[in-house]
Amino acid sequence: MEPTAAERAWIDVFAELRDCPDVLLDMDTLEFPDGDAGDADTAFASLAERDGIVLASSLKGCYLRFSDMAAGWGAGMTDEDEDPLFAGEFDVIPLVRALRDSAPVDRWPDPSPDQLELLSELRDFDVTSLSGVGKVASLRIRQGVMHNPEIWFSDVRGGIHQMDVDLCGYLDALRITKGTLGWQYLFTNVSLAHERFEVTVRFLEEMLRVFPGLFPAHDYEPLRVRLAERLR
Repeated sequence: MEPTAAERAWIDVFAELRDCPDVLLDMDTLEFPDGDAGDADTAFASLAERDGIVLASSLKGCYLRFSDMAAGWGAGMTDEDEDPLFAGEFDVIPLVRALRDSAPVDRWPDPSPDQLELLSELRDFDVTSLSGVGKVASLRIRQGVMHNPEIWFSDVRGGIHQMDVDLCGYLDALRITKGTLGWQYLFTNVSLAHERFEVTVRFLEEMLRVFPGLFPAHDYEPLRVRLAERLR
């Protein structure tokens, strides 16, 4: 199967992680499905016809045909205990599978009517399972209208927050951050100055200190600006 430009960009990301001696991979999976995988036109048409989910055509450019795309890593090991100074993880669920999955209404106990309405429209597409930290990114789906779904980020400790990127923007940022835990907060209106985000801030600061040297093909300045805004 010949990779699309979007898929090639992700193949390059996995090569970056695998070839970097300063990153220890705990999980590393990037696979196409067996047999012929439908392209973006086929997938979007199927979602519209079968599920009533009409996605904006602008999202076709970041459509991925991978059946599995996941990684977990640690970086900046200390001499004393070999614990990573910061870490990352992502597990991106194929789009069609994610949108046909059930809504995560059981994730939050005793939701208000407004919260229940929101949760019923969410479909998880990027989860952290290896680290067990309970961070999930979801698409907010409304049936029967053409739309570019909102992205919502939920954290068992930090609540649930809308992100100011769409799916393509999320995947672009994920490629740059490599899934550094808590990176999604950079794209919310959450103040990271609160003490409960101390570890998240440390991870993000380490990422911005180390990654420009490890992965110079990416521009980290916009993320540095976002972190400064979140710390005000």
